[in-house]
Amino acid sequence: MPIQLQEFAKQVLFGTTIEEKLSFPREAIIDTKPGEAMRTPRTLTRPKHLMLREDGVRASHPSIAKLESEKERGRLLHFFGNHELLATELMALVLLKFPEAPASFRRGVLETLKEEQIHTRMYMHRMQQCGVEFGELPLSDYFWKSVSSMEDPLDYVTRLSLTFEQANLDYSREYAKIFYGVGDPDTAKILDKIYRDEIDHVGFGLKWFRKWKAYGKTDWEAYRERLVFPLSPARAKGNDFNQQGRQDAGLELGFINDLKIFQQSKGRTPSVYWFNPHAEQYAAPHSDQVIATNSELQTDLAYLPAYLSRKDDLLVMEEPPSPSFLQQLHSYGFHLPEIIQTRQNDKAPVIDRKLADIRPWAWSPDSVSFFKDTLPFVTKPTQNKQLWNSETRTLFSKTWCAQWAKQNGRATVPSCPDTALPSSNKGGPRPRLTAEYDADRPEAVPPSLNIDWLAPIKVYGKPAKDLETLKALRAHYQSLGYSNIVCKAPFGTAANGNRCIMESDTIDELTIKWLNVIWATQGEVLIEPWLNRIFDCSAQYERRDQQTNCIALTRMLNNPRGQFRGILTNGFCKGLSSELVRFLMKRIEGRPRIYHYYENVLTPLLNATLSAIDYEGPIGVDAFVYRNNEDALRLKPIVEINPRYTMGRIGHELSHRNAPSSVGLFEILSKSQLKKSPYQSFSDYCAALIMEQPVRLNSDHKPRILTGSFPLTDPEAARHFLALYHVRAHVSELPHIS
Repeated sequence: MPIQLQEFAKQVLFGTTIEEKLSFPREAIIDTKPGEAMRTPRTLTRPKHLMLREDGVRASHPSIAKLESEKERGRLLHFFGNHELLATELMALVLLKFPEAPASFRRGVLETLKEEQIHTRMYMHRMQQCGVEFGELPLSDYFWKSVSSMEDPLDYVTRLSLTFEQANLDYSREYAKIFYGVGDPDTAKILDKIYRDEIDHVGFGLKWFRKWKAYGKTDWEAYRERLVFPLSPARAKGNDFNQQGRQDAGLELGFINDLKIFQQSKGRTPSVYWFNPHAEQYAAPHSDQVIATNSELQTDLAYLPAYLSRKDDLLVMEEPPSPSFLQQLHSYGFHLPEIIQTRQNDKAPVIDRKLADIRPWAWSPDSVSFFKDTLPFVTKPTQNKQLWNSETRTLFSKTWCAQWAKQNGRATVPSCPDTALPSSNKGGPRPRLTAEYDADRPEAVPPSLNIDWLAPIKVYGKPAKDLETLKALRAHYQSLGYSNIVCKAPFGTAANGNRCIMESDTIDELTIKWLNVIWATQGEVLIEPWLNRIFDCSAQYERRDQQTNCIALTRMLNNPRGQFRGILTNGFCKGLSSELVRFLMKRIEGRPRIYHYYENVLTPLLNATLSAIDYEGPIGVDAFVYRNNEDALRLKPIVEINPRYTMGRIGHELSHRNAPSSVGLFEILSKSQLKKSPYQSFSDYCAALIMEQPVRLNSDHKPRILTGSFPLTDPEAARHFLALYHVRAHVSELPHIS
């Protein structure tokens, strides 16, 4: 005797045994009495051992490395089995909630439900063979909560067919390969079967989605509009994006490409990034007036913080990059942050969701103002005065930096006179100040201090508040053997805040005009010897949760005037003279001394200073090696302290995409440099560059870059600046590197 579809759906949804939920009747199923529409039950009926956990308790997901173990494979199948059972129950629910849906739709859901029952049984049988019983691990209710609130059949196909089942086009194929790889063809064949079925399931949902979606909308537009946060298209894909499977299911190439580059958090609380490169100008005294918010530098390089971000993080930009640019980056293995668009760079858009933290390029008056309305959404809200105050302003001052460097630049770890700074270096040696010793007078240095390689105190600058003092300091440094000097604006960058005065130079009218502007706006100018620098580097620090960590040392390339040219990645000492390598890499306590200095000596000193003002965030410490008048190498370890992200930090993050043996160069190409090339636009320049140096990836599970050149910011949108990255097998093959 035939049974009604409604009765069968109730058996599956409300069954109290696994047999009721997974048995498919031999009798014919008819749909002549669909019944009244049913509301979603408050809780899902299941056998006691298969009840969903509503308290957030979850089983840990086995890592790929653990899948060599049969027991761990069984644990993974436990996850998959719950997903298939939930899909079965949700399909029963849609049949009961929407009895008026078209008959052919209801018949299609029934056929899909039958296949989901089979999938569940296959997983149950295989996990049992692996020594795992279905129900022995906590079962997540995420699928149920995400789909069961559906208000119409369009919601159903959008959420289940085009989101969770579409994601399984990736997961089933990915894990089939993994199981074949660990010698488990039995499980791999189950996943092969499920993969083929999922193609049909997605195709079924897509057919009805197109029939019911809003008129005039593309599939992608309609799909995005139907999903309500926290559910998003990010849930419709796995780790290994499967384009062919989606095409086989009938999805259009435009939809597939848009999904491939779409990003939004799947549950992790994201951080928010924003590029504000004018922090020094805003930090200067009397800078309350608004600086041009839509500067060429800020607009063209707005995507750079993407390389600082982690998966699921947000990046605020005026204009998102082009899809073709994002697709290119994605193909090279870069993750893509979710882009939050702002109409203007003076106020962040409303981000109405929980945020882990906010990470602008720098905390300065402009970023505090920009994120004023966003701060309440941070999980640990911070007051504006904690982010910006007079003490934070001081960190930006080069005059303060010079004074701090005099006190701390010659600290050392071994025992010496008792002049210790406070230190949070738990249990470690406390750095000692040795400012009274002069590295240019070796006879004055006790051998145990090992500071003969550090610059003497006299090379650190002194402030001048007027022209007369400047001239006196120039004469003072000349008497010490330093013929050339550099004048630095306390709140400025090497690009626009420095003026060099060589031995033979007179102080001309243009220089005096510049000096007068700095004196009028900032009160003083820092005067330092201009040294014969031969190697530039930068130490990258991060202070979070009251601890300062040294992240990396990066090698900088500067022009003769100390202005930024680029960052060399994965090649700190490559291509250097043997003399310079020996100087940098001489061992102290088992570590190259330059690393030992920044990790063991400077870290606790920085932490003590930053702790006193409650600063948290990134810090960059610029340094260089120079040759003194006796032709000896010296390290000036503290040239500038930058309380912000730096190009060196970007370079460090980019280095993670290099293949282990490859080196990279991160550089900024300016419009003036472009004009010297045969190309009319940044787009033309990049097209030729990529054709000449196409990207080649290695064969790692997560491929990394062997060689190639490509843009880091969108060349189609660039007007004045473009970030580029070059990767080569040898440092001598990089552009501009000899």
